[in-house]
Amino acid sequence: MATDSARRDAPAYPVGSVDKALRLLLVVAERPDGLWVGDAAALLGIAPSTAHRLLQMLAHYGFAEQDPESKMYRAGPTMERLSNFRGRVIDLARPILERLVALTQETVHLATLDGDRALTLLSVESPHLLRVGDRSGHSQPAFSSAMGKALLAGMGGDIEPHLPSGLEQSERQALLSQLEVIRERGYAAQDGEVESGVSAVAVSVGSASAGISGAGTSGFAIGITFPTGRIGVDRWGEVLAAARKAADELADALAGSGR
Repeated sequence: MATDSARRDAPAYPVGSVDKALRLLLVVAERPDGLWVGDAAALLGIAPSTAHRLLQMLAHYGFAEQDPESKMYRAGPTMERLSNFRGRVIDLARPILERLVALTQETVHLATLDGDRALTLLSVESPHLLRVGDRSGHSQPAFSSAMGKALLAGMGGDIEPHLPSGLEQSERQALLSQLEVIRERGYAAQDGEVESGVSAVAVSVGSASAGISGAGTSGFAIGITFPTGRIGVDRWGEVLAAARKAADELADALAGSGR
C-alpha cells in the first residue's frame, strides 16, 4: 500500500494535519471503487468526524468527489488532471505547434526537463522533403541543446539538479555565462553543435515576451529545428517572433486550464 511506503520515509518533523490529508489522498487514489467515511477513518486510524472533514476538503479542491446516492468518495477530476499533466500539455500545444510549422515551414518541438536531459514531448514535422524528423520521446543533455539551454535559462530556481555530475568546472562556468546571455536576448540557439547540419532556435514557455529573465516557470520550451543554412539572417527576426508568439500562446493556454 502506498501509505506504508510514504510513512517509512516520513520527515523528521511531520505536520500532523498535512500528513493525514496526504495519506487520505493516497487512500482515495488506491480505491477506484470508492470508500466510505468509516473506511477512511479505520484505514488512517482517525475519528470518523476527522475523516469526514478531510474528505470534504479534498472534494472542495477536486481531489475527491462524493457519489450523491452511495455517499462513497472516489478520486476527483483534479487527481485525474494532475496524473496526466504532460498529456494535457501536449493536447494544448499541438495546434499551437501546427500553426508555428505553417508559418516557419520547419519542424517544431515541445520539450521539458527530465533530470539532466531535455525530453521532447511532441514534434510537428516540416512539410519539406529535407527536414528534421519527429523527435518525440528522444532526449538530449540539457546543457548542450538549444531547447535544454532555453529550459535551464527559464528556470526560476537552482539548475544544479539538471546538470550532469561529471561536468567540469570550466564547462559549468561557460554554461552559466551562456545562460545569462540567453536570458538577456530571450532565446537559445545552436548551429550544428549537437548534430552536424542541424540548427535550432528555442524559447522558454512563459518567458518569451520580454526576454527570459524572471519569467520562466512553466518548465517547457518550444524549439524550431532546420537544416543549417536554410533560414538566413533575413528571416531570423520573423522566425523568432513566431516562436515567441507560440510560447506566449501556450503559456496563456496553460494558465487558462489551471495547469
